[in-house]
Amino acid sequence: MDTKFAIGELVKKKRTEKSWTQEKLSSEAGINNRFLQKIEAGDRTPSLITIFKLASALGITPEKIITPIWKVWQKKHQ
Repeated sequence: MDTKFAIGELVKKKRTEKSWTQEKLSSEAGINNRFLQKIEAGDRTPSLITIFKLASALGITPEKIITPIWKVWQKKHQ
């Protein structure tokens, strides 16, 4: 699995666990809604700062996003 898709799936999972819309998360995180849509679709890779914003808005630590993605990347590059 590509890391872009893994990030998007994880962000979407965390968002839906809170029963939030994309509009709600993008507003809470202070990012553009279209950009969030592209992240969730696997079309864009968020910067580290954007990951921090998303994690903060979701009430989780950034490692909850970064660690699973790192594991995906590690498997792909072994």
